[in-house]
Amino acid sequence: MTSIDLLKNVVKMIDGLPELKKEIVSMNKTFQFNVSDGSPFFVEADQGEIKVVEGTKQPASATITATDQVLTDVFSGKLDGVQAFMQGKLKISGDIFSVQKLSSSILKARK
Repeated sequence: MTSIDLLKNVVKMIDGLPELKKEIVSMNKTFQFNVSDGSPFFVEADQGEIKVVEGTKQPASATITATDQVLTDVFSGKLDGVQAFMQGKLKISGDIFSVQKLSSSILKARK
């Protein structure tokens, strides 16, 4: 399963968790994922919805760059996002604190 497929599944889980969905949507942010060995995609959280869309969207609140495997491991909880960042496996530009909040929300949804 690719990182975008995994993230789409997580968003479906979040849709069933109203409090968590509200927390993410209230951020009103766009997160661009540049997959170094795959296609880019973005997550847009606004107007009461969370969408995962193939392609690019600028301006983005934050841009995350990594391989598909690293993103898959982070989204699945196999790899800690902060640890991946500190090891240079994951690069973030822009609003790093919103990325941490999104990552935390993804892990909550998967529990």
